[in-house]
Amino acid sequence: MTITTQHSESSTPTPARQYYRVRDAAQVLGVPPRTLYHLVEREQIPCRRLGTVILLPAAWVEREPTMPVKRR
Repeated sequence: MTITTQHSESSTPTPARQYYRVRDAAQVLGVPPRTLYHLVEREQIPCRRLGTVILLPAAWVEREPTMPVKRR
C-alpha cells in the first residue's frame, strides 16, 4: 500500500505588481484609457516607456482615488 501526497507549489509568495499597463490602470481607476494616454502625453502622470509600451507605477495607480460610477 503506497500513500501519495500532493504538494502544492503555490506556497511561494507571488511578487507584488510594480507596474500597470495603461488599459489595466484605466480599469482600476474607472477612467477611459484615452484619458491616461492624454495625461502621459502631457507628462502629468508618472510613467515608464518600454518601446511602445507605457507602464504606470502601481504605487501611483493604487494611491489615486477611483472615479465614482455615474448614475443614469
